[in-house]
Amino acid sequence: METRSVGDIEQGQGEAQTGQAASPPAEPPAQPPTQPRTRPPATPNRGAVRPEPDPAGATARGSAEAGEEGMRSAAPRATMSRQDVYVRPMRAGKPISTGPMARMATWLKYTLSSELQRREWDVDEQLAHVPPMTRPNTVAVISPKGGVGKTTISFVLGNLLASELRMRVVALDANPDFGTLASLAPDDFRSQRSLADLLADSTHLDSPAELHPYVARLPTGLHLLGAPAHAEVMAQMSPGLYSRLLDFLERFYEVVILDLGTGITDPLAQFAVDRADQTVVITTPEWVTAAGVLGALRYLQLEQGTLVLNQAPVGRQAGNREVIEANFRRHAVETSATIPYDDRLRVMLDTGTYSLSDLKLSTRVPVKELGAAIAFNFV
Repeated sequence: METRSVGDIEQGQGEAQTGQAASPPAEPPAQPPTQPRTRPPATPNRGAVRPEPDPAGATARGSAEAGEEGMRSAAPRATMSRQDVYVRPMRAGKPISTGPMARMATWLKYTLSSELQRREWDVDEQLAHVPPMTRPNTVAVISPKGGVGKTTISFVLGNLLASELRMRVVALDANPDFGTLASLAPDDFRSQRSLADLLADSTHLDSPAELHPYVARLPTGLHLLGAPAHAEVMAQMSPGLYSRLLDFLERFYEVVILDLGTGITDPLAQFAVDRADQTVVITTPEWVTAAGVLGALRYLQLEQGTLVLNQAPVGRQAGNREVIEANFRRHAVETSATIPYDDRLRVMLDTGTYSLSDLKLSTRVPVKELGAAIAFNFV
């Protein structure tokens, strides 16, 4: 049986009433004559009494015509735009100066600024023009070596996408060996539940608000989903269960970041790389780590891969970083971001007080460049 909405039923009833009111009742057939006619036979119904005009029908027709006229008058037409009122370009409620003096001041400011500052202005402009996504995207963060900063990169990347691009982002701790991603949240924002709890309850959750007890909701907008605290529970998390969890999360988030454990050949890492739209591979400047990562890149043969050189030395030790970067370029691998070692970033993460704007410029700019590189590859 076909089900119709209340609006459809009311519309159908209104059209039926209008049709009945607008159409006069059927005329009765003429009675056969009882006397011989002395004139040509009349045409059928000629002698029948015609019904009086139906005022209700006329009213209904008039209302319908008026309604149609109203619909026609509601068609798009020229309206007053903001540019008609504000002739000059505006920014933050103030007119933007575009005269010769303003252009000269902008040129001087750009010319006299440091190379790092100009890079930040450029990447801010890029972030302001990131194209919209067409579907949820998954980003896997991996490395064949441990201690290279996978969790740090997952965290700062998720924060940037959430705070600067206003995306709905969740970072998921997929490290089977007591991952620490959820521990980076401030104490007041932590959740005592884990991804295993969310997966067990997922069939009963239908709205974003119902996910709140399971995630740490950071002030930047990033959500963190922690790993189970018990190793035996984490050991039961198979690639098939992660697939179910990702299917569920993609109903509520635009970006899902997978913070994986060490290694690239175990089943979970292979699943993540196959499932992800992009893979971020982390390395550090040490020769042992960089050589292992280079071999991993040859093995993975990523279509959408981003290499991050993390904890890069600065100052006198920067030469090691440049050698590593040149080595990767010789093997047709371009680093998308080089994040320097920053003790303040380390303390921010350890105390749950991370703030992108409070990072040193030398760290903040590469973090933004990494975010832009990822965002422009979203589909």
